[in-house]
This record gives sequence, structure tokens and C-alpha cells, in this order.
Amino acid sequence: VKAQWEVGCQLQTAADFADFLAGIDVWIRRPHVVNKRVVGASILQERAVPKDGGSDRPVTGDHLSSRQLLRELIPRGGGPSVKELVTIDEDNGTCLFSSLAASGPLAIPGGGYLIRYHFSGPGEQARVTLAIPKAGERGDGVSYTADGVVAPTVTWLADVLLPRIVRWAEGNCSLAGKSNRDPLVPLDKFSQLYHQLKEKYGPFFVQNWPETTDPHKFVYEDIAIATFLLLLWQEERDTLRLLRKQSFVDLGCGNGLLVHLLSSEGVCALTPSSGMSFFEYDWLIGNHSDELTPWIPVMAARSSYTAKYFVLPCCPYDFDKKFSRVGCAQSQYRCYLDYVRTIGRVMGFEVEEDVMRIPSNKRVCHIGRRRLYQPDDEGDIDAKRKEFIDSRSSCTGVASPSSSCQDTPVVSAEKLSLSGVALSGSELCGRGGDVSTSGSCGDDTKGCVLGEPWLATFKPRPEERTRNGSRIDPKIKALIVNTVAFKLLSEENYVNVPVTETSHSSEGEPIGSDGRQRWNVGGKLHLNDVASLFGGADVLLHLKEEFGGLQTVFRNHRQVFKVIDSHVQIREWWKDDGTKRPGHKGKIARDQKTVEQSTKTKECWFHAHHPQGCPRPATLCTYAHGTKELRTF
Repeated sequence: VKAQWEVGCQLQTAADFADFLAGIDVWIRRPHVVNKRVVGASILQERAVPKDGGSDRPVTGDHLSSRQLLRELIPRGGGPSVKELVTIDEDNGTCLFSSLAASGPLAIPGGGYLIRYHFSGPGEQARVTLAIPKAGERGDGVSYTADGVVAPTVTWLADVLLPRIVRWAEGNCSLAGKSNRDPLVPLDKFSQLYHQLKEKYGPFFVQNWPETTDPHKFVYEDIAIATFLLLLWQEERDTLRLLRKQSFVDLGCGNGLLVHLLSSEGVCALTPSSGMSFFEYDWLIGNHSDELTPWIPVMAARSSYTAKYFVLPCCPYDFDKKFSRVGCAQSQYRCYLDYVRTIGRVMGFEVEEDVMRIPSNKRVCHIGRRRLYQPDDEGDIDAKRKEFIDSRSSCTGVASPSSSCQDTPVVSAEKLSLSGVALSGSELCGRGGDVSTSGSCGDDTKGCVLGEPWLATFKPRPEERTRNGSRIDPKIKALIVNTVAFKLLSEENYVNVPVTETSHSSEGEPIGSDGRQRWNVGGKLHLNDVASLFGGADVLLHLKEEFGGLQTVFRNHRQVFKVIDSHVQIREWWKDDGTKRPGHKGKIARDQKTVEQSTKTKECWFHAHHPQGCPRPATLCTYAHGTKELRTF
């Protein structure tokens, strides 16, 4: 019995039928780009229904009138997945989406929702419609049942999905036509394990995030990367029947959270340090490894025949300089990905590519886990490696690292020394020598290089100096803050603020009948006048060169100060916590987090030093009112 349909929405479109099918294909294979409640879809089965009713044939071909796909929709949060049958009837221009039970047959059921392309007639424009089964017209009770997750509501289908499909069909979205390669890890397993690790590690690290970056982005990004690697390595153990978990070396420039997550899940980790070498380890990892990205496939190839690598390219670097997009018509990012992939192949790896599910624009990773040559061919392959690396030198033909070159290499000395990396012939720094983090390998070597250098023009750049005020001696910082603050407060400018239980007044400021107390906000000083408090322009210049200037000091003490039009003044702390900082997209201040998450890590300057105390009660102040309130982690 055929289902009776009623139109729920109708839109006109300039797209032809082929473009319509391209838009539908995005929704079939990549539903997560529009339905944020699902992680994605796995295509379990795909078959064609021939016009002559004969046996099943390949999906491609002009003889087809319809084809069927069985997809599995994976909801976010680790909930149960749902199988859905998609039937595309090209003769009638229809696409039927029907949910199936886990044991349901691969056949066309009666329920679901229908998206149809209406071919345009003379003087007409083509239309795309959404239809659902009519209620109460079928004896078997089949209807479209929405759960708001894997089965969206009819309203969402009409207001969100259908316009998006039309937009994709009309070519306004780059997703149409993109490659739909199978992911390297199963989507359902990824969703389940990610949910477990997110619940296990996420809240603690978000709450105790020590950096000024957004913890919700960086914590959950590393959890997703850890999930990907754990599943990749589980599949490798199952395939090769390995009894032990893999070991890995992290050569990235992250904050160590990824290493902690993988180690906590029982994987043997090595943070590069003195006396180490890579030939004993299974995997080399480059998580946003910046300048080291092109070298990681090289190091993996030359560590041992069984070594593998994972790299997540980010900033585009070549072997000894910035990557240059020459002769490539695609985006800088895509050109760099292709180049890193080429490096992997030249090093002898079969390079696999996958798009990771992380909150980042740079989320394409490369995996090198299989070799394209036999162990006996190592000598010939290594000669090709050397030839390729030399050809990418910023000055081809330079004989020694001391030779002049217009393009200065850009790898930091700190990164190299902490990573234990030696860009030398067939050995890595640490194999056969005592490696220290200062970069020397024993008494008979220099510069952490054993044997012939891999690239003569490779030259570490000096460690970059930080100028964020973090290196200022605490006593000097306290002297600067107190001197400026007391100078400002020497000018009396009282305002009325709400009374707090922690307020104290050395001058016995009266409390009005409205329950408000007078509080001195002081005057204001031009930054040039502030410098004169410490001896004039020389002090200001020294502060600027060493610590980023007075404004950096004031910015790091935004509880006390605010700078407007080059004038510094006391912040009105009872109504302005300094967290609204225009121009700092993607960054958050400690004060923006909730009181329970990150307060009381520093003492309140107003409570300790202001004549009228802190204008906020201790329960609402993000700083500690006394040392007993200080939090330690």
C-alpha cells in the first residue's frame, strides 16, 4: 500500500536535478554540518535498483531508476544510533528518508519524510518540496515520528533543512561535491569514547585551566585528538594482534594535555628529554607541531622501519623556512597539506588523510603507518629522502650552516632542545650519546648533531623573549602597582557605593540613609606622567623593552586599573570587573569564568590596600579577601 503524502513546505530553485542530487548527497553523508545534534552518518550499505527489475548492480550507470543507501545516524552525547534507509528515485525526482529498526530489512517502508524535485515546465521555475505522511489515512498507523535529534521535527525540516538543501544545490556551499572518504576510525566508536573521555576529564581541566585561552576549545580539542588516536591504535592492535599498547613520542608544541590524556588511558608516553631516542617507540605525534611538521615524517622514517607517525599540520613551515605556495592554485592550507603529504610519500609512507572532529579550522591530519617499500630497499629510499630535503633548502648548494643565506631558517632553539631533535644523517639525537636539553650530545659532539647534517641550512632561531610582564620580579610589580594606585588615590573623588560586610574605612566614612558608603575612586594620570613617578623616560623605556611597557603592567592588574585615552585611573570595581575587552576575540579573562571555577587565586588589592576596602562582598569578589581564602590547585 502506498503512503499518502501532504506537502509541508515548498521552495523554488534555480538548480537543475543533478545539482539537487548533489545537495541531497551532502545531507545524506554529512548531516552534522546542519544538524548539530548528530556527530555524523556512516553509510552501511549502498545498492542500485535497476529499471529492468533484475539483480543488483553497481550504483553508477544510466540504466538506474532508483538507488538505496542504508545510513546510521550517530547522535551526540553517546546515545543510541538510528539506522535510516534513503531511497532515491531519479525517474520521479524523490528522496525518501525512513527510520528502520536495528533488525529491519533493506526495503522501502511506508513512513518517514519525502523531499522531491519538481521539474520545471515552460515558463516555470523548478520547485523542491518537503512532504510527510498524511495522518489518519492509513490503517497500519505509519507516520513520521520526530525525536528532535536523529529524527528532526517537521518544523526544523521545513525551516532549516529544506532551505539548506536548496542553497547547496544552487552552489552556495562548498560542501557539495567534497570527497566523502571513509573515516579512519568508526564514527559510532568515536562518539561513544569521546563522550566517556569528555565526562571523565573535561570538567576538571575546564575548571582548572591555567592559561588565558578558551578552555572549552582547547581542552575538548585535545580530548577529541586523544579519542582519535586511542581508537586508531586499538584498531592497529586488533589487526596485528598486539598484546601491548603502543608507545609514542609527542613532538608537538602544545601544553602537554594530550600527553596526559593518552598516558592516563594507559599508553606509554615519552616526553623528549635527555638520553632518549626514537627507535624504541611505535608512533611519533605532531599535534600542531609548527616548524617541526615537515620533519616528523623524516624522523619517523629514519627512526626504524616499524615507526609510524601522526601529524596535524597547522602553521605552514618548510624544512628550513616558511612554506611558500608556488605554482599551487588552491588555498594556502590545502597546498600545505598536499606538500606535507608529499613529504610522507617521499619518506616511504603510504599517507592517509582524515578530517578530525575538533573545534578548529586546521583539523586535517595525516597518518603514516604503512611503508611503500621493503626493508632491503632502505638505502635507496634514504638517498631519495636526502635528495628531496636538499632540494627544498632555502639555498640549494650551501655547504655549511655558517654560510650566508637570504632566507633565514625559523625553527626555535627552545623547540629543538626540548624535543631532543637532531637533524642528522641516519641517527637521531640521543642514540649513542648523552643528550642534554641544552642541545649537546656528549663531549665529542656539538650542537646536538651526530654525523652528517640532514640539511646544512637548518639553523635554530634564538628563543623568543616574552614581553607580557610575567618575568617582572613580584616585588617590582607590587612597587609599580602601589605607587601608581596611591598617587591616584591622593586626589579625593568620592562616590557612593553599596556597603559590604568586608568594607573598612581608615577615615570613618559615613554611611548614608540609603545604605551606601562613600568610596574614593581617585584621579587620573597620563601615561607619560606615570613614568615620571619612577625616574622619567629611562624607566619607561626599560619597562617597554623588557616587559612590554606600563600598559602591559596595568592590563595584567585590571582589577585595580583601567586605561582610557592614554590616562590610567582606578577601576570602579563594584560595577566593572574588566572582563569586557573589545578586540580580544577567542580569548577570555580569568574574571569571566564563574566564581566557583577560578576565583580566589590572587589576593584582592582593594581589600588589602584601599582606604575604604573592597567595594564588593567577599562572596562576589573574584579575588581573595585575605590569605585564608586563597585557592591552591
